[in-house]
Amino acid sequence: MSSTDPFDRIRFTVRRVSWWQIAIVVAVALALGTALALVAASVFLVVFPIVVIAGLAYRVFGGRKRATGAGGPTVIEAEYRVLSPEEAARADAERWDKDRRLR
Repeated sequence: MSSTDPFDRIRFTVRRVSWWQIAIVVAVALALGTALALVAASVFLVVFPIVVIAGLAYRVFGGRKRATGAGGPTVIEAEYRVLSPEEAARADAERWDKDRRLR
């Protein structure tokens, strides 16, 4: 059976809610809000001091040491030469003892 009313499917019904049902919903919402606020405050009171102490300890004892120089790159100049295999073997033999201990 089809209806001639094009808005038949869109209709909704409004149900009357009593005052005690509204009071229960408000009480539950307040209880949940209070519980969430207490949990957030307790976590803040526990975590915040730990983070502050860790930050201070990192600042005092850890971290990178700051350079006291000009802050620019340090360039080391030197002369380089390529050793032949014989020179490299001789230099390696001079560095080691007979017992293969580094001098």
